[in-house]
Amino acid sequence: MTRILGYGLPGLLAYLLFLALQAPASVVTEQFAKQLPGFSVQTVEGAAIDGSAQGVAWRSVRLDRLQWAWRPLALFTGWLEFHLNVDDPEIRFSGNAAVDASQHIRLQKLMGRLLLTEFAVLARQPKLPLQGVVEFDLLDFRLNSDGQPLSASGMIRMMDLRLTLGQPLMLGDFTARVNSADSEGVQGVVKDNNGPLMLEGNFSLQPDGRYRFNGQAAIRDTENRALRQAMNLLGPPDGEGRWTLSFSGVLSR
Repeated sequence: MTRILGYGLPGLLAYLLFLALQAPASVVTEQFAKQLPGFSVQTVEGAAIDGSAQGVAWRSVRLDRLQWAWRPLALFTGWLEFHLNVDDPEIRFSGNAAVDASQHIRLQKLMGRLLLTEFAVLARQPKLPLQGVVEFDLLDFRLNSDGQPLSASGMIRMMDLRLTLGQPLMLGDFTARVNSADSEGVQGVVKDNNGPLMLEGNFSLQPDGRYRFNGQAAIRDTENRALRQAMNLLGPPDGEGRWTLSFSGVLSR
């Protein structure tokens, strides 16, 4: 019996692996639909390990084409990993996405570009009164089984940022550097890139959705009356013309 099992089990495992390798690409999109409510595709091509989907939609964000390819060596480290690539005129995205047995998600070598309004929708903040472009270059980004952030390292750029309360008001370009030392959330620093609004500060985002930002802001051009009027809604500046900023709250889920 032992010899039979010794010969039979490897053959059974090989057969199951063969079936998995031959599975259609729809197996992957069906799993996406289970994990991401509202996720849909128009057409699917290829196999589960190397396929693509056209007409992808999720949370009102639409993509022309999503491609994926299995990275089998990641199995030796306990992760089921795929390389993802988005082919779309408005959204750029590429990187490695993996999930482990605890349903934790790991994103690595993540690079992309999209409109801030689309980023806000994906982050469940559709009413954010800002417009602009977001570029990200993240070496590592991890989320728990509920999709909440655990840690991150890399850089996020916000370009042509505009406030949309009433008449659009240009704020400038900003860079956020994130470097989490543990799995207790995302921490980072923000700094302006010589735009109309001078800004520097630090932020944190906890796995339970709690966020905090502390920093200072000032107006680079003192003759910018529109921006000064908007900033005065926060109260008067200090003797050096700076506003102290302190925001905290909980992101909606």
